[in-house]
Amino acid sequence: MSESLHYDEVVEALKQTVSAILKVPTQRMTHDSRLTELGHVESIKLLRIAGKVERRFGIELDNEALFRKGTLGDLAGEILM
Repeated sequence: MSESLHYDEVVEALKQTVSAILKVPTQRMTHDSRLTELGHVESIKLLRIAGKVERRFGIELDNEALFRKGTLGDLAGEILM
C-alpha cells in the first residue's frame, strides 16, 4: 500500500467498491455509512468487497473485518493501519 494514501482517498475507493457490488450510489454513502445498512447485503457480497479491497490496497483483511467494522470509516482506518 502506498504511504501517501489519505483517509479520504481510502473512503472514496471503498465507496466505489461497495457501489459496484451492492449497486448503491456513492452519493448515498459517507464515512459513517454502515455496510450492513446499505441494502441488499449478503455475506457473499461482503466477502467480494473484502477481496476487491485486499487487491486494491495490497493488504490482507481478517475475514471478519467487514462484519466487525461497521462503517466505511472504520474499514478505512483498518486499511491505513
